[in-house]
Formats: sequence, C-alpha cells, structure tokens
Amino acid sequence: MKVRELDNNHDWTFGHGLANYLTDSAAIAQCVKTKLLALKRDWFLNRDEGIAWFDYLTKNPNTKQLETDVKTEIFNVDGVVSIDKFDILLDTDTREFLIQITYTDKYNKSNEAAFNVTDNR
Repeated sequence: MKVRELDNNHDWTFGHGLANYLTDSAAIAQCVKTKLLALKRDWFLNRDEGIAWFDYLTKNPNTKQLETDVKTEIFNVDGVVSIDKFDILLDTDTREFLIQITYTDKYNKSNEAAFNVTDNR
C-alpha cells in the first residue's frame, strides 16, 4: 500500500517526490486516522462512507453502536488485522468523548490511534 502523506492540517504534501508517500505500517496508520476523521454523508460520491459523529453527540449516546461503527470502519482499512484494545471515555456533561484504539497491522506492528470528539455547536 502506498498513500500520499498528509500534513498536520490533513492536506496532501507535495514537493519532495516519492518522499511525500507513505508505505507499509505508516500508510495503514494514516488510513486508520482518515477513517476516524471521515464524517458520514459528507462526500457526495459515497454517502455511506465515514462515521455519523453528530448522531453520537447526544446527552445519552449509544456507545455500543458507536463502538460497532468505529470498529467496522477500522476493519475496512486494508492491512488492519486485529483491534487489540478499544476504549471510549465519555463525559456526558460536556458531550465530549475520546476514543483510543490499539490495533495490529499485517506487518505485525502494533499501532495506536486516538480521536477526540466534541460538540462545538
């Protein structure tokens, strides 16, 4: 797998030829990160891709369904073999949660991903 590297603003990087591409575990890690950032119904060509984050920013979110949705998206990344650890830390007062994932890729490397979701409306 080879993917174009993203910068801190999640934009493609340019100007360094092949050095702007990620391969192996780094490419898989970036794909996992972009899966977590993908908002369902945001891209007009594929309205089923992503996670419906706003549906979970309610006073009493369905954390079991959220866990299922996130794990499904992570397992859809080519190269993810297993999810070894999955935690959702929820603050119901601020409607904020943190998702922490540890997964193993096809190169037998353990990786971590975290995603913080807040309701800033």
